[in-house]
Amino acid sequence: MAAGDATGPAGARLGSDPGALEAVAVQFESAARFLRAGPLARPSPAAHAMERWTGRDADALLARLGEVTSARRRVAVELEGRADVLRRAARTQRQASSGGRSVRVRVDLPAGGGRIVQRVGPMAAPIVVVIVPGVGTDPADRERLADTATRMWDHMAGHVDRSDDVAVVSWLGYDPPDVVPGALDVRAADDGAAALVGEVRSLRAGGAERVIVVGHSYGGVVAGRALLAGMDADAVVYMGAPGLGAPGVLEAAAERGVELRAVRAPADPIGVVAGAAPGLYGPDGVGAVPSLPHTGRGHSAYLSDAVLLDAVAGLAVGPGSPTGRGTGYRRRP
Repeated sequence: MAAGDATGPAGARLGSDPGALEAVAVQFESAARFLRAGPLARPSPAAHAMERWTGRDADALLARLGEVTSARRRVAVELEGRADVLRRAARTQRQASSGGRSVRVRVDLPAGGGRIVQRVGPMAAPIVVVIVPGVGTDPADRERLADTATRMWDHMAGHVDRSDDVAVVSWLGYDPPDVVPGALDVRAADDGAAALVGEVRSLRAGGAERVIVVGHSYGGVVAGRALLAGMDADAVVYMGAPGLGAPGVLEAAAERGVELRAVRAPADPIGVVAGAAPGLYGPDGVGAVPSLPHTGRGHSAYLSDAVLLDAVAGLAVGPGSPTGRGTGYRRRP
């Protein structure tokens, strides 16, 4: 039976009702548990008595009971498989109907620079990932930034029952250096850090219960300095960053219980300078804090690495209600 063909007792189609699909899945799972744990699937007084019964008739009966038990287990496996199909169909239905992937854009074009903040997902989502880009990014990259946010959202939506629970903010809320040599000046990072603190504060005020900040390259410097300035994030993920942002980030994170993760691809040239200027960018995060699974190579591949994005999504969603603030979302089973 395909998920889209599921029917109820009266023959009503269930494909358009995620709740009904999940209700049938629960029934299938209950039946599977019964078949796995029924009288023929576990030792019983009769089974113990049969251990003392020998002969051709005993062998024939035991063989028949074994066939019945195997058949029950096969049916249980089939029911569990169908339940899984129904649950996945229900999640797909919810994601398709939630409108969660609509992109909302906030743009500011002050003299001498540009700002663009794009959000994928509902405004009231309790779980939010904020992506901070680095050197050379400007509002002309709007489409690329939106694509990145959408990819991240897709991975997050795969970790929860309701896609309404997750959102991604592509945050170019500062004016990064135009070229790599300009990154030696951290004034842009300090300006960005102050703005990022305010952005996360606004997310909290809007209902965000878990906020993960992802800093790519110079964006990691911005995120680290924002953490020192009091940014209320639950975790910061550094991707190809030259350091943790500034001296003291490790201590500040430990004091406030902020999780830190640092990832660097094997062929990323940023590794040559990472940790080389701890007074400027802070210590190298790779080796100092836990990493995340990744498969990308080079400096520009992090935010298109499906393995890494899925790991960030898992960190963002966390095990159930990770913040202890009464979150109402449910992690995907």
